[in-house]
Amino acid sequence: MNLHAWQRDLQACILTASDQIQQPLNKGNISREREIAIYADGYFLRLAEALQSNYPALFQILGDDDFYSLARAYLHAHPSSQPSIRWFGNQLATFLAQEAPYASVPIFAELATFEWALRHTIDAADTPLLTLENLQGIPDQDWGLLHFKLHPSLSILSLQWNAPKVWQALMAEETPPEPQIYPQPYLVWRKPDLTINWRSANPAEIHALNLLASGENFSSICEALLNDDINDVPLVAAGFLRVWIEQGIIAAA
Repeated sequence: MNLHAWQRDLQACILTASDQIQQPLNKGNISREREIAIYADGYFLRLAEALQSNYPALFQILGDDDFYSLARAYLHAHPSSQPSIRWFGNQLATFLAQEAPYASVPIFAELATFEWALRHTIDAADTPLLTLENLQGIPDQDWGLLHFKLHPSLSILSLQWNAPKVWQALMAEETPPEPQIYPQPYLVWRKPDLTINWRSANPAEIHALNLLASGENFSSICEALLNDDINDVPLVAAGFLRVWIEQGIIAAA
């Protein structure tokens, strides 16, 4: 057997519990089955540790045994396919929302959504930020044509449960509140000082941000806010833009 075929068969044994390798892996008294089991257990435990690192609040809620049962079920449904272990877990929120018994507790999926957004801020691409000084020289007649770009670390979440409050309590080592339906949009992003930030947002602000993300210009955003029954739209839109710039949400063009 050549090296490539041996490596392929060993991988199959570890990932799918197949029985393609017949000879022992090493000389010694350990059986072939036990040798492969050691590799397979080590592979799973490393992936489970990655999930635990990315979803610490979910791990605390479920506890060791249930979380590792979740990790095995998730690995079976979504085998790791990326060179970097960082991306293992990117489908966990969808898995929790769709698969029994986790789907019966919808806050699990929303907590995973929130924690993945927090994790995304850490290694999202960096980019220069727009400043208020950048806007000072723009003629009034050109404002309507302006386009703005969101910072790559920003996630816009539409949550239906109090997952952020549960996460906040768990991270502070406090007793978390009971799961409650609490529809609320949230923004999660990395601040200029490299700290993670998140806050709630009102529907009009989310509408404006989504339009901005889709490439609409400032004039189109103001027109859309008119349809949202916003009073004094120019003042509101300018206020949104000022807050976004001050909080480091808008990237320089």
